[in-house]
Amino acid sequence: FYNMVRVFSRNCNERQIGQADGMNLPSTLGELRASGYRVLPVKDELRRNLIAKIEKGERLFPGIIGYDETVVPALVNAILAKHDIILLGLRGQAKTRIVRQLVSLLDEVIPIVRGSEINDDPLQPVSRYAVDLVREKGDGTPIEWIPRARRYGEKLATPDVTIADLIGDIDPIKAATQRLHYAHEGAIHFGIIPRTNRGIFAINELPDLAPRIQVG
Repeated sequence: FYNMVRVFSRNCNERQIGQADGMNLPSTLGELRASGYRVLPVKDELRRNLIAKIEKGERLFPGIIGYDETVVPALVNAILAKHDIILLGLRGQAKTRIVRQLVSLLDEVIPIVRGSEINDDPLQPVSRYAVDLVREKGDGTPIEWIPRARRYGEKLATPDVTIADLIGDIDPIKAATQRLHYAHEGAIHFGIIPRTNRGIFAINELPDLAPRIQVG
């Protein structure tokens, strides 16, 4: 009779400009390349920012009481080792609150291809939309900077959750209106996991998912 929260650091290329002052940020792919911006995997980003907080003596999980010698050190070790994380415990033990505070270990902003549904890295796009846009516009490809709050996804697991909710599925209306074959990537409606690409995704009450959905 436990609750579980599964946390995945969604990894599809992550970045590096830890602190951004919101001024003079590159607005095109060419400007981003010229800035020398580098991409880090999400777990490396979390690890780097965690180390910086520890070096500064900052409290890692403010408002979380009673776990300074148990849960917090275990979480620190897991992040330093770049692991996925499962939090196991009774209701009301601050599992979800801890998970949401992991967002503070992400960089303040990161660049994405403007209009991308899955937060495509401008330097290494993966979606059909972003790949085609970069091929068409090259260094003129527009980018936008998204705050870390937009890089967190959470899903409450219930028996009716489907693979389409989590991963995605074919959208027949999108396919029909754009005259796309069902095998075309543009016909896909992305679920919450790909939409949280380059961020943190948490699934709450993991055992409540149907077994085949857990496997998926």
